[in-house]
Amino acid sequence: MKQNFLNLLPPQLKNIVADSYDLILKRALVRAYKNLTEEEKAKIAQTFAEGSDEEKEKFLKKYLQNFPHLFLEEAKKFTEEIKR
Repeated sequence: MKQNFLNLLPPQLKNIVADSYDLILKRALVRAYKNLTEEEKAKIAQTFAEGSDEEKEKFLKKYLQNFPHLFLEEAKKFTEEIKR
């Protein structure tokens, strides 16, 4: 039986965990975006403004192949920041 871990947390803690995830995600996306060419930046803006979910997924797989690595790096940085 699979359970969503967040659903087991008290509301206050659930919000903190969700906010932390969102921050890590934002940091990784900003880094990924900075690595795109100007043409790719224009394409991502158009794709995410007008494209279907399938088109968005194709773009991410094609242009942000290193995203999981960036996300992990940002998660590690975030963890170190919290430890201080």
